[in-house]
Amino acid sequence: MAKTTKTASAAQDPMASLAEAFETVQSKMEVPAAARDFVKRTASAAQERAESVHEDLAAATAKVENLATAFVSGYADFARSLANASLANVQHALTTVEKVAGARSLNEALQIQADYVRESARSNFERAKDAAEAARVTVVDGAKTIQSEISALYAKKAA
Repeated sequence: MAKTTKTASAAQDPMASLAEAFETVQSKMEVPAAARDFVKRTASAAQERAESVHEDLAAATAKVENLATAFVSGYADFARSLANASLANVQHALTTVEKVAGARSLNEALQIQADYVRESARSNFERAKDAAEAARVTVVDGAKTIQSEISALYAKKAA
């Protein structure tokens, strides 16, 4: 089998010469130094801004984490105090049941019951007061933290 060679058609020759001319012109064109410097400065400034935004976001995330930790810790303390109060109430009630079971008279049993109610009410009032104070402190500290973080954020933007 003989290979046949195709001759370039008249339409392909002008396109090839046009492409060659374009490549020649393109290889001789120089980008002005001012344009290259502008692109370098712009890229450098964008890099610095991206790094600055990243640092700001990392700092904001750390602040949010600290705030969330403070609130979760406050809630955990509150839940722990409720569990401790419940245990103390159950223990006090069971101790009272034992005392009532050992009472020798109805009057003694009634006195034990009255003492139990009085002590229980006083203890629960103190626990509720302590829990409310702990919740207030947690909320106030959280509000102060939020306020200082927001102030720091806006102060940094203004600077």
